[in-house]
Amino acid sequence: MLKKIIAIFLIFSTLLLSSGCNYIRKSFALDDNIIFVPLDSRPVNTQNVSILTKMWGKNLILPPKNVLDDYTKPGDHEALKKWLNEEASKDNVYAIVISVQQYINGGLIASRDIKNYNDYEKRLLTLYNFIKKNKDKNIIIFSVIPRLKPTQFSDYQYIKYNQQIVEFSELKDMVDLYHRESDVKKLEKIESGIPTDLIKNYNNLFEINDVINQKLIDWTKDGYIKTLVIGNDDTSQYSMTNMVSRKLSQYVESHGISDKVYMLHGADEIGMEITARLANEYYKQRPRFHVVYDVKNPEKIVLPYEGADLKKIVEEKINFIGGKTDSNGELILYIHTNKNLGIKSDIDKYKNIGQNFGIADVAYTNMADINVINAILKYNPLDIMYAGWNTPSNSIGTVISEMALKAILDKKLLPIYKQDEAIRSFASFSFIRMADDYAYQAVVRNKMYKWAENNGMSSDDIDIKSSDKELSKEMNPILEELKNVYAGKTLMGRRLKKVDVEVKYPWKRMFEVMVQTQVELSR
Repeated sequence: MLKKIIAIFLIFSTLLLSSGCNYIRKSFALDDNIIFVPLDSRPVNTQNVSILTKMWGKNLILPPKNVLDDYTKPGDHEALKKWLNEEASKDNVYAIVISVQQYINGGLIASRDIKNYNDYEKRLLTLYNFIKKNKDKNIIIFSVIPRLKPTQFSDYQYIKYNQQIVEFSELKDMVDLYHRESDVKKLEKIESGIPTDLIKNYNNLFEINDVINQKLIDWTKDGYIKTLVIGNDDTSQYSMTNMVSRKLSQYVESHGISDKVYMLHGADEIGMEITARLANEYYKQRPRFHVVYDVKNPEKIVLPYEGADLKKIVEEKINFIGGKTDSNGELILYIHTNKNLGIKSDIDKYKNIGQNFGIADVAYTNMADINVINAILKYNPLDIMYAGWNTPSNSIGTVISEMALKAILDKKLLPIYKQDEAIRSFASFSFIRMADDYAYQAVVRNKMYKWAENNGMSSDDIDIKSSDKELSKEMNPILEELKNVYAGKTLMGRRLKKVDVEVKYPWKRMFEVMVQTQVELSR
């Protein structure tokens, strides 16, 4: 009997080896989990990252919902700290990814208010002790430099002086860059018209953030952090955001660790970029992107909410995930910047069979260009990767990440038993982009804003139950059309039988939705 068992094992091993599988070890490895502390609890920072992680065969382990932030309510630091220590002690962890804003402030929105920095030194020390204790693990930390403008959640005084604060920030950067006397005088005049306490709080946000990021850079140099990412939240060509980022870049260079610290534009897409980077490291891939711009001189174009030119943003993100730009690249990335009436002919031209084709739709902020969507839906939408939500950096980073992961899926590098889940995840992500970026953001959102106004609600403070009901009513006709488009389409030899979908608001506001999908494949 023992001889039979040994013989069967030898035959099974031989079959696996002869199949050309280079990742037998990974198929049975206990490193399937990525511990992930997100920037905040919204779907773009949790659900989207989780779906993309499944595309390359890993599981994203997120903190319990009650531990994370909930809109304007900061997360529970003590509960998060306890959860993180427990998860890190397990033996099935491939990487640990931590958002500094979640860990120290309790989320992105909380990080924009100076009062949520009262315990930052204590929490920073706790983070240091954690990463030092786990220095043998694959630790990635990401941090975000504050945005240019105060938010609608700021107090009345901030909102009242919003424009003056923006001008103050822009001029402070210009003075630091150019040292022009005329700018110095303008800065002094603007500053004199803003209450002292507002200027103090605004400056403190950036100063404390700078201190935190310098500490993170030091810990990266010391070897406790493997990869550090510092993102620039919503900004413009000139701002204190850019000024702090520039000085941090110089600090990184002085430490000689530019290969370990990455300065990126954007915020909400960074989690997706991190999982794409981890995937390329894991499978030893370096995707090559052939980037096509629909405008000349992309290096001279600075889009809304960005602090760098379009070309720089595209190339920095490709570089971060472990890819490279190459005019002969197998991944064709099309950057759509305007209302291009010839978009269909461009898709016909660049959508080559057997290649990954993706569109970063940056024509508008906070929504898709419907002309692009109409062109995509005439094809198999699974053949065209797409993102067109929020800021240009958000859209660009999202589609670059998805394209790199699809390349891994196409090469069948995943263990066989994980491929179906990866295919379903890719189809889900594709559907969510159509349902969110197009159906909600470009078509339904303004209708919901109007509905809220007519029902005595602010779009930033809604009744979830009644709003979800109205949301479903408005979204269902478009979702049914999308479901019909996706049903029957094939992906890697598998046919999509159907897509079930549900939409709801993740927070008590109407800016974003959660699109939950369940994809069923035919046998």
